[in-house]
Amino acid sequence: MPLESSISSTAEGLHELSMHGRLHRPHWVAQLFASLSQLHVSIISGRARQIKGGEWESKFILNFSNSSADPKGLDYSTLAEQTPSGERGAPPKLSYFEIIRRSDQLIELRLEGPDQIGFLASMLNRVSGLALFPAELEIDTVGGKIKDCIVLRGIADRGPSEAAFQSLDRILRSFMTVTPVGMKK
Repeated sequence: MPLESSISSTAEGLHELSMHGRLHRPHWVAQLFASLSQLHVSIISGRARQIKGGEWESKFILNFSNSSADPKGLDYSTLAEQTPSGERGAPPKLSYFEIIRRSDQLIELRLEGPDQIGFLASMLNRVSGLALFPAELEIDTVGGKIKDCIVLRGIADRGPSEAAFQSLDRILRSFMTVTPVGMKK
């Protein structure tokens, strides 16, 4: 199914972006979020899930209040399919993270931290270096705090290797702004 996108106004400065269909780049969501952050658009909340190889369903609430971009004038499909610039942006700041190996061998990543424009783009660009790809996302910003859950898969939709799991843990520890009890920084 070809990619379809639509945007509608939900409240003052907020818009709901719906995308459904085939995306050809495994890191489409990182590229979409990077492009939006460059336009000073914040992702407030949303969900995305891979239905089957390359096909996705997603809905995101976007905040355009700090952007001069016209929400209805953007081509979201093109933004998602752009070639990554290689720019990673500022390192994300975390106050909490948890990595869980699920029964299907995919990795579930729970992240919390202060609200930061470009947070998801930066995070997803960094995990792409480990050959990890998003399979599902559930993102939310509440009271100036990010609470996100990202499910990551490896190459060929398999569960990531133990080496990728350990590397991801090391990367996330380096983003911690506070060291929780029992965790070494």
